[in-house]
Amino acid sequence: MKLAQIRQKTAFNPNALPTQKVATRDWLRSIHKNYPVALTLTLKQVIEVKSNKGSYYKKIDKEECRQIAKRFTQKLNQQIFGNSAKRYGKGLKYLIVVEGERSCKNLHLHMAIGEIPSHIKWNEIKGLVDNAKTKVVGIDKESEVSIADSGWMDYLTKELGRADTDNVLWDLA
Repeated sequence: MKLAQIRQKTAFNPNALPTQKVATRDWLRSIHKNYPVALTLTLKQVIEVKSNKGSYYKKIDKEECRQIAKRFTQKLNQQIFGNSAKRYGKGLKYLIVVEGERSCKNLHLHMAIGEIPSHIKWNEIKGLVDNAKTKVVGIDKESEVSIADSGWMDYLTKELGRADTDNVLWDLA
């Protein structure tokens, strides 16, 4: 293979198409103002599974992370919108990423949260998050709420692959 071909395949060519990771980051940076809240949730790494034969402990995987994230967003939406969350489908907007799968760290969730209603004040968000956490099995005690910026979108996507966005929970967005 010639050096020019190698450079083109490895994205050294300035005319090369962007990788999936770069394209996703560019797009997320362009919409970051719609998601002003940054949230990190630590997760319990082992869950108890109960069946009619007894119970056992299982290490969590991406699917359990998806279920935990889904349940958490339901509980947070319910706190903010009350019965309208379930009855009319009202809810916040979420970008959720499972981190730790590729880097062999403990699995945890990073979120960008948007469409916060005007009646919710910034100093209330941490309390709402903490209250929603207590209602979801699988979320650990540690969490961090802060202001999201375009750098948060880069942080969310640090474990994306060059050709995939598998750790982004697009179905919960």
